[in-house]
Amino acid sequence: MGMIIRFESGLRVEAVLLAANADGMRIIVSEGNTLELVRMAESWQTESGAAIQIEGLLAIPGIDVTQFCAGVWPQAVVAGTSCSAF
Repeated sequence: MGMIIRFESGLRVEAVLLAANADGMRIIVSEGNTLELVRMAESWQTESGAAIQIEGLLAIPGIDVTQFCAGVWPQAVVAGTSCSAF
């Protein structure tokens, strides 16, 4: 699943989700670096504590994201697939 994330500084980057559960995510950003994101209450942060916002989730053709959505965001709607609110 593709993502657009925004850092506190306002920097927006594209990322690809590598692994996730309800408490954390591992992503690779467009510069080729991997980041660990942790869920803190209703927000996401980097391991160093920097807050980020997930601005968009993008389906990647040929990859089924329904199991991911059901486990991480069961009530949000992303590209016509039922996912949970974040």
